[in-house]
Amino acid sequence: MPELPSKSARPAIAYVVNTLNTGGTERLVVEMSRAFAREFDVMVVCLDEPGAWGRQLRAEGFEVHCVWRQPGVDMNMPRRLAALFRAAGTRLVHAHQCTPWFYSALSRMRHKAPRLLMQEHGRFYPEVTNRKRAFLNRTLISPLTHDFVAVSEDVRQRLERYEGIDAKRIRVIYNGVTPPALLTGEQRAELRARLGISPGDFVIGTVGRFDPIKNLPMLVRSLARVMGQHADVRGLLVGDGPEFARVSGSLRSEQIDQRVILTGFRDDARQLAQCMDLFVLPSFSEGTSMALLEAMAAGVPVAVTAVGGNPEIVSANQTGWVVPSDDVAALTSAMLQARGDAAVRQKYADAARRRLEERFLFPRMIDHYRNLYREMLAVTA
Repeated sequence: MPELPSKSARPAIAYVVNTLNTGGTERLVVEMSRAFAREFDVMVVCLDEPGAWGRQLRAEGFEVHCVWRQPGVDMNMPRRLAALFRAAGTRLVHAHQCTPWFYSALSRMRHKAPRLLMQEHGRFYPEVTNRKRAFLNRTLISPLTHDFVAVSEDVRQRLERYEGIDAKRIRVIYNGVTPPALLTGEQRAELRARLGISPGDFVIGTVGRFDPIKNLPMLVRSLARVMGQHADVRGLLVGDGPEFARVSGSLRSEQIDQRVILTGFRDDARQLAQCMDLFVLPSFSEGTSMALLEAMAAGVPVAVTAVGGNPEIVSANQTGWVVPSDDVAALTSAMLQARGDAAVRQKYADAARRRLEERFLFPRMIDHYRNLYREMLAVTA
């Protein structure tokens, strides 16, 4: 980590997150910590375990604390957070997702000094109305909060509907990515060969956590239909998580396990995505998917379900394929069109990359948060 200015020269900021195990939200926390380390005295607080990325941040010199939340509503959390914020002289708390927000807001009843920002990255599926929670948020938690951010317009609307937060108080800041280093044609061919992919294979895949909300069974069923028609189609599924065994079993049930590569978690996921000829995001719900943005940045054509923030990123029949949620026939049709029309694939990929460069780059996102941080810190009341 580069040499930093003295702590006294920088305001202290605390990122509060459930954990720093691998995931989109957690990765964003890590990248924001690094991006703002020259301007702020950064501390990360995990309600649960630090995870692999927490250990990595510690190795880079960042303060990473764990407060070890207990099951249920742990009312010791506000006290522990308040003590951490007071000791660190924290001026701004950036809580990622609803549970860290809940405890961070209650900590202000013990230590009012920090400004509080709540950011929501995605929503549950299916959404469940909880009137008591919405009432508590509206009457107690929201008044203790200074600003709100949603990573898509869809998330903003859901925060109002399900969490009782006034939508007028929520600003939308889309996630942004740094485009990955592009593989040369030779490098791509070599990496595909190491994976057992032949030069003429058409590779359909995805990258991300194997979680129920990602609806990977839809992808498996569609792959089976396409593979039943075309012997050159291969699958490449990059990631790990609670659904890994189920996905593996589904591949065997569909009798395509020999044609689909399951890599598990890989540090080189961004390079592996470039081995794909079509990137698919079949989720039931999404905020702003980092894996999707990175596929677009790498020039990989994309197909997504019309859920959450996906349609705000991918314009149907302009920058990719957009299909109804859990519609295997529609996704199969999109896959078949992608395989059969290289010109359309290139057209969509080029348009998607231009859209990403206009709206979804990491420096643009950081500029938005920098301006928001400065705005929040300028208010002393």
